[in-house]
Amino acid sequence: MTRFEILYFQTSGHGEVARAILDYANADYQSTYPTDWAVEKSQSPFGKLPVLNEYDSDSAEPSFVLSESDAIQRYLAARFGLYGTSPADVRSNAQQDAVLGQCNDVMDLLVQALFIAKTEEEKAVAFKKLGEAATNLLKKHDELLLRNGTGHYVGNQTTLADIVAYMRLERLVKLPIYKEILEEHMGEGLRKFQATLEQDPAFKRYQERAVARLATYSR
Repeated sequence: MTRFEILYFQTSGHGEVARAILDYANADYQSTYPTDWAVEKSQSPFGKLPVLNEYDSDSAEPSFVLSESDAIQRYLAARFGLYGTSPADVRSNAQQDAVLGQCNDVMDLLVQALFIAKTEEEKAVAFKKLGEAATNLLKKHDELLLRNGTGHYVGNQTTLADIVAYMRLERLVKLPIYKEILEEHMGEGLRKFQATLEQDPAFKRYQERAVARLATYSR
């Protein structure tokens, strides 16, 4: 039986989407954390985390090792039916990638505002840019979801784009300064999307399992 290991720091960051996919799929996996990253860094394929290790049966050595969060997410999503694997899926995958790309753009601005900007002036500029990007994301995503009409970004079932977008929107909701923006632009499309995903039993499983894990994270 195939089992997986996600090696990443004890925080959400770039590792949480992979964990969410594995929880969603009810896969056999464990989260592991580096104990001395300065020493262990050279053992990573690109000297970065996260790293996915995939094991066959009872083997002690991984049969497949993959680095880079976007590659890991798409690989796992394809393995578990959340991302297309046939030539007919090229367009739907491209639509997913567009959603994922915009979500990543906004998260880059979030990291800049929360962790990189140092002075009050830099923070003010960064949070202004983030607010503008968040507003645009909500508006455009609401329109996109309304056009599709199924409560999903692509097609009529949960995909990688759904999971990532939900997690990113949830992250923005936790920032009090954007409460009014979120309420103003949380239209019918986004509300239906939120309700649809929360009614998915597999996504509920991820949410339930994540509670204890997230409580142990540094941020």
